Amino acid sequence: MAIKEYPNIFPPEIAFGYKMKDARVSKKMKLTIRRITIAGISYTIRPSFAMPYMTGFVKDVEKPLFLRKFAVPFWALSHCFGKNAMYWYRLEATIGRYSLVGTTIKSPEKMPQHLSADEKHTRLLGQKTYIATMVGSNCILGACVSETASGKDLQKAYGVFKKEAECINPEYRPDTVNTDGWPSTQKAWKKLFPKITVLSCFLHIFIGIRDRSRKKIQRVFWRCGHQVMGLLQGRIQEIILTESSQAF
Repeated sequence: MAIKEYPNIFPPEIAFGYKMKDARVSKKMKLTIRRITIAGISYTIRPSFAMPYMTGFVKDVEKPLFLRKFAVPFWALSHCFGKNAMYWYRLEATIGRYSLVGTTIKSPEKMPQHLSADEKHTRLLGQKTYIATMVGSNCILGACVSETASGKDLQKAYGVFKKEAECINPEYRPDTVNTDGWPSTQKAWKKLFPKITVLSCFLHIFIGIRDRSRKKIQRVFWRCGHQVMGLLQGRIQEIILTESSQAF
């Protein structure tokens, strides 16, 4: 009944049936958690009165989370409802711990074939880290912490996107990825998707030409710079005309 009444919350493949994989009892909440397999992918089934990842019962956290709408501080929630302030902070911050790709895209055919990837420099507990971020079809599809900018760590961080994407479409293979030219980033994507075409960011190409232009060849740089920018403007106009024609 639930599958027919709420088809949007189930994978489309469930129409062809599913298999019971296993069941376990949550040590934290003493609830039986079951897993089913649909088209080779495992899904966890939990009671609707339990929060995701067994962080609490809905009836116990409903009112404290409601008060957060009015900016009630976490220490006040702890004072009134028990537990510690970090519990309520983590509960709010991780209330949507779902797949970024799976939350944004529901249909395999809508998975973008052209991606852009870059690393945001930031700090975690005082240590410099990198947020491996990827976008496609005007949507953020991944953001994962990488401890270093090495190919190994970036491959692990970008691999989260690959894992989530393959849950939507096990055969997913993007055609291109646009990067800033950092060798470790390009290496990571080549490892994850061997047949992908790695493109260099247009802006970083221009910056590379500028940085290699010394005073003696400044005139040549400006001439090349204008030609490069002309190519970019021409490409943008081509894209706009293409999208306009498709719209009509």
